[in-house]
Amino acid sequence: MRPADPGDGLCAGVGALRGDEETVSQQFGRNLAEARGWEGLTQSQLAHRAGVHLRDVARYEYAERCPRLDKVVRLADAVGVQVRDLLYGIE
Repeated sequence: MRPADPGDGLCAGVGALRGDEETVSQQFGRNLAEARGWEGLTQSQLAHRAGVHLRDVARYEYAERCPRLDKVVRLADAVGVQVRDLLYGIE
């Protein structure tokens, strides 16, 4: 697996300081996939609800990318959880 590209997303700063971008992206991806499962949504349905590209949802869940905070908010709204639920376990 390729380490996440921190870009200007959730991993920026945290990973740069601690060297754990992959851990942050993996935890976020697990949380997102689990929340999506609770709602019984496909990745495509989640992407449509959140107004993001399907490939982005897949990249987040497979820990290839970290979303910007505005996308975290939209994803949380789309699966009916709070932002803190998607960030659970990320220090």
